[in-house]
Amino acid sequence: MSSVNSRRSPEVAEHREPVQAALVEVAENSFFAFVDPLDEAQFAEMAEVVPSWLHAVVQFDGAFGGRMTVTVPEPLAHELFTSFLGEAPETMPQDGPLFDLVGEFGNMVCGSWLTRACQRRRFDLQHPVVTRLEAGAATPEGPTDLLVALNGQPAILRLSFQEA
Repeated sequence: MSSVNSRRSPEVAEHREPVQAALVEVAENSFFAFVDPLDEAQFAEMAEVVPSWLHAVVQFDGAFGGRMTVTVPEPLAHELFTSFLGEAPETMPQDGPLFDLVGEFGNMVCGSWLTRACQRRRFDLQHPVVTRLEAGAATPEGPTDLLVALNGQPAILRLSFQEA
């Protein structure tokens, strides 16, 4: 038996293009970063030299619920920080502001995607949670992961939905 209020969990594959478009829009317009697609082999080769990663998780709920994660190399996070805030490239932010910036990047991508893909529906985004991952800890989990190079550095964007 179904009800008018039941939620259908969408398929990740149907949102791949809008998620990628949101990532490109946010990266280019707000962070002055360029996005290029990567395959798994390219990602693996680039990821070998990454000393540590920052991993942002943005939970959302509304017409459907889920989470978006963005995982970037820590050196790229520094680059995004200085670009977004107009700081000198040699600026070395402390962890708190750096984590906030990576969380805001994930929040902006998630919000842009939800606005683009679900125009008339309401969603609530939770405050992003950002953690540091050691070298080798950021690996693709499957074919639905969006693997990209942001300014020539590897990044993973992952979308998952809660079961309705």
